[in-house]
Amino acid sequence: MNARAQRGFTLIEMVIALVLLAAMMGLLYSGVNFGLRSWDAADANGRRVADRRIGENFLRRELTQLFPMRFKDPMTLRFAFSGERDHLRFVSSRPADVSGGGLSLLGIDVEEGADRSRNLVMRRAMPDDAAKDFAPLDAAKPTVLLEGIDAVSFSYFGSENDFTDPQWYDAWTFEGHIPQLVRISMRSVDGSLLPALTVHLELSEEAGCLENTYQRVCRPRREGA
Repeated sequence: MNARAQRGFTLIEMVIALVLLAAMMGLLYSGVNFGLRSWDAADANGRRVADRRIGENFLRRELTQLFPMRFKDPMTLRFAFSGERDHLRFVSSRPADVSGGGLSLLGIDVEEGADRSRNLVMRRAMPDDAAKDFAPLDAAKPTVLLEGIDAVSFSYFGSENDFTDPQWYDAWTFEGHIPQLVRISMRSVDGSLLPALTVHLELSEEAGCLENTYQRVCRPRREGA
């Protein structure tokens, strides 16, 4: 019995033990690797959700700062608002330069970047004193609001005039009026639809008018004019 007890393990027993140890280590590594990948995926998804909320909140804030500026057209009343199905142009009461004042032209659209990625971008420019359209936005530098956006769709709620009931439109063609609501629907590059964002435009058309003790004038103007 003593001689047999001192003989130790056989080669087959050692091989079986090493195989079992390798299998256990493989299972342990797979579990740790799966946990790390799950953590990374959840962290990346959390960052995407946070970035999307920041971009949406910024977009909502800009739209609530919409200012009913009138383009300088002596023949007709034209508000500086261009609402198409796939892009939006308007005037914000937030200045184009943080060190300056006044209003700014704003454009929202989906554009393809230098790396072939598609993003929701914003362009901001200072309107000149004789602004008649949104041409200054063409030379403005784009700022990415939301990454990975394949397409955007705008719709507008309002009425054509004071005598018709408001309804939703795919494009806003009524130059003498400002819509009451703007709804933004976006599709990401993976084909999923993001929750629609609906914004109430807080400034009425009368905000573009000047009033004093003697008269009330609504004319094309910039902030502080």
